[in-house]
Amino acid sequence: MSKIVGIIGGMGPLSTIELLRKIYDLTPVEKEQQHLRILVDNRPQIPDRTEYILGKGTSPLPQLQESARLLEKWGADFIAIACNTAHLFYQDISRSIKIPVLHMIALLASYLDNNIPEGSLLGLLTTTGALRTGLYHKFLERYQVVIPSETIQEKFVMEAIYGKDGVKKTKVNSENISLIRHALEFLQKRDPILIISGCTEVALIVQELNFNMRILDPMDILAREIVTRANS
Repeated sequence: MSKIVGIIGGMGPLSTIELLRKIYDLTPVEKEQQHLRILVDNRPQIPDRTEYILGKGTSPLPQLQESARLLEKWGADFIAIACNTAHLFYQDISRSIKIPVLHMIALLASYLDNNIPEGSLLGLLTTTGALRTGLYHKFLERYQVVIPSETIQEKFVMEAIYGKDGVKKTKVNSENISLIRHALEFLQKRDPILIISGCTEVALIVQELNFNMRILDPMDILAREIVTRANS
């Protein structure tokens, strides 16, 4: 029997739905009953991670920990977090429960170490909160990492995520697609061998782009690890 998966979700809801879809697509089955049992606490009320990091909001940690405890109580064997920036709180979430918590960014780093030569130039699109805390950079020390300029970051990346037409407020649309395309083009000029879509909302937008460059979604790696671990 496969292990029971727990997901801390709602950050935002579309990202959680996308993670479930990826898990579904990656699960080898011959009939419906062989799909994984997944417990999801889809909790959009968790305070925004970047707002807290920038000193503009309350800490999301209490609700993240509560969500983890509920999933453990409900019977999850391990937990995944459907948000990149929320991994800043990984240690405190992990310490609050007894079951394992997967670390999406650590899994990404392991994948890169096994597939990408050390010292390669990588592009990174993520939230300002993740950039300010070095959340990704500490896992990518073996590589050169190029990020958007401050203007590009706020005018294009954060606007695509949080702006009036941002994916967190609406859905993937022509406005936020155009914004992320500009950010990708900025990074492409630096000639990285790939770009990491280090925010689940960015990854949702990138899926709708026909961009002539390799873009790596950490959630793909997380979904693959979920399926592997659940069936081990």
